[in-house]
Amino acid sequence: MSHVKHLAVLAGVLGVVLLGPGARHPAGASTAAAQADFGTQVAEYVRAQEALAADDFEEARRALTDLIAVADSVVGPLARAAAGAGDIESMRSAFKPLSELLAGMDLPAGYARAYCPMYDGGSNWVQVDGPVRNPYYGSMMLTCGVVDAAPGAHMDHSPRHGGRVFMAPDSFHHIEGTYPEPGIFRLYATDNYREPVDVTMWMGRVVLQEDYDPATDEFIELETAALLPSPDGAYLEAEVGDRALPADFIAKIRMVEDYPEDRFDFIFSEPTSAAPVRTVAAATDVPATLPLAERIRPRIPEATRDIVSGIDARNDEIARLVAEGRFTEIFIPALQSKELALALDQRAEALPAEGRNQVRIAVRSLVRAAWLLDWYGDLGNKQQVSEAHDVFSEAVRGINQVYDGAAAR
Repeated sequence: MSHVKHLAVLAGVLGVVLLGPGARHPAGASTAAAQADFGTQVAEYVRAQEALAADDFEEARRALTDLIAVADSVVGPLARAAAGAGDIESMRSAFKPLSELLAGMDLPAGYARAYCPMYDGGSNWVQVDGPVRNPYYGSMMLTCGVVDAAPGAHMDHSPRHGGRVFMAPDSFHHIEGTYPEPGIFRLYATDNYREPVDVTMWMGRVVLQEDYDPATDEFIELETAALLPSPDGAYLEAEVGDRALPADFIAKIRMVEDYPEDRFDFIFSEPTSAAPVRTVAAATDVPATLPLAERIRPRIPEATRDIVSGIDARNDEIARLVAEGRFTEIFIPALQSKELALALDQRAEALPAEGRNQVRIAVRSLVRAAWLLDWYGDLGNKQQVSEAHDVFSEAVRGINQVYDGAAAR
């Protein structure tokens, strides 16, 4: 789940919350007492949020019950509705209005707003400032979302060492892979404020060659090189030997012992330098000076066939970006395609019933794949990006099949 962009674009800069960002705890007692009381409520709420993220229904209900005991007249009814749910999925649904309310208030130190673009059309919550812990999906998609801890930080994918930058699945760490000289691969990390992270205790390796086993649906590592920390913990480094360019480096990192590994795919056509990476402007790209919401909102052509052609062009662009390893740039053509597909869906009434249904099925598939391309692109996992693009391309083919047939008639 890329990342202040999710907040700005999908949530309309937290526009879905019930109160604006300047809202405060309802007046009643003195300011100091109200803030202390609100802090207590947030702490009990976060107990429930963490329990839901851990798929612990009973603990979430206990935390919500404790919240009811200290809640004010606004928070209380919302907490009571969530606590009264009969199962965890119903509780998560009822947890959203409570979360939206609290996410719109000034939060005590140590807490942050978070946002998931996939649950119920986009949903906010409050959690401890740190890696994403999604209460709406739990273990199924624990890290789906973004923590809005530092304004602009998650949107900032600019390299600090001339490499390529991805978001870790915890939506907290930024991972930058570099190829500073032939035979050397280095990996740097920053937190969600883009401050350097000491990687001394991190464990990892670079996979230089792998093979896919269709029988087990797994990749088998054929050649690897250990990633070892520099003496000052500023980066991890691996000796990878002479590699023909373009070279693929698959970094597999475990940030905390006993945690699952994270995979990041880096593709370099030449050694990197300390200068920012230069990229070629895409044909369907728009000036970076425009606000992000405008960059992903393409002009909708008057001719339906031109809409289809626009989706085709962006699908080709996504394929090129995937091949070049420029995963963090995928979100613009992906989300532009989503907007074009939704416009196409509105015109589907002109088609015969069978074609209309085919287009609407394809549009739904394309829209979901676009969100996944946006999310996976930031994570830098080529396998996930490629799988999402396969779904996206299949939806594009479905759209073309209908409109090519309509043109033939």
